[in-house]
Amino acid sequence: MGAYWFVPASIGLANALAERHHVMFITTPPGALQAGEQWQELLTPQVQVRVEPEIKLKNPFYYLQRALGLWKGIRQFQCDLLHLQERRDPYLIKLLLKKPQLPIVLTVHDPVPHTGDRLKHADSRGALAETLRLRADQIITHGEFNRQQLLKTQPGLDPDRVKVVLHGERGFFRKLTPPSSMERLNSMLFFGRINPYKGLGLLLDAWAIIRQKNPDARLSVAGRGHDLPNHMEKILSDDHIELIDSFIPASEMARLFTEASMVVLPYTEATQSGVLAVAVGFGKPVIATRVGSIPEMIDEGESGFVVPPNDPQALAEAALRIMSDEPLRRQMIEHTIHMREARLGWDALSMQTEQVYRAALQARRN
Repeated sequence: MGAYWFVPASIGLANALAERHHVMFITTPPGALQAGEQWQELLTPQVQVRVEPEIKLKNPFYYLQRALGLWKGIRQFQCDLLHLQERRDPYLIKLLLKKPQLPIVLTVHDPVPHTGDRLKHADSRGALAETLRLRADQIITHGEFNRQQLLKTQPGLDPDRVKVVLHGERGFFRKLTPPSSMERLNSMLFFGRINPYKGLGLLLDAWAIIRQKNPDARLSVAGRGHDLPNHMEKILSDDHIELIDSFIPASEMARLFTEASMVVLPYTEATQSGVLAVAVGFGKPVIATRVGSIPEMIDEGESGFVVPPNDPQALAEAALRIMSDEPLRRQMIEHTIHMREARLGWDALSMQTEQVYRAALQARRN
């Protein structure tokens, strides 16, 4: 399993698969640190781990080293199948194209780059990524919306090779929660990389409405990104907003999710959301916009609310409803925990992933 930049999304799957199969987990130090400094303790002992040497992106040998590391891992483990989180590393892709006997399952997180990222990806590596998608024996997307978007973007793909396996919960982060952390009522959390499509400005417009109706409400904004400076004045002028704009270690992230009474995702566009997967792992009600495959991970009115994008009034009303109805909020917590153990739990999702693996193996044999 190759997970260079999607380690938090892969830990639960690796652990569940390792109960029934031999699993090697290949990653890099920067990718692994997304799950915290003790990230290896989150993997079960049955998972064999290979960590590639750290190398700076500016190093001219960066992509070559990544490809060689994966090749060495494949030879070392003598794997029957490679499950790769999609990357645009040119040498890595060229290597995989030259190993026709190796069954490959590819997880495509973003069929189309996000707004603001598109210029960065509009180069020859985009064509290479499309070639790897055609080479993959099976492709996993984290939602039906994403699947349809991928098939529309790349019509040469066989629809039978593109499967849906939802984003699994990331409850393993609960192990890192400081003992003193406790949930705070009327508190909202906005977490993650702050780019324009994440909708922080829309949230702050909704926040003005919330503060008028509920003076006890509190908002935590945690993350960094090039859209944050556009909203600093509003944030710093409100003493009910907590801002954390530095690097957030995993234990601090666990504190923020533990203390929040709800998590808000006011995105103007998205494919899916790792923040939503963490919120489910912590059993938190979620207010999210109807974009991408995000609604597929929310049971409307039961684990949270889905509102139209670009609608601060609807966002505010949903938050105020949860704040004013504690029995409803508790029911949402219970339902989210049930989701965490059932359809978004790794026992179920690993079984679905195994079916994809079998299809890939059969396709390569044929």
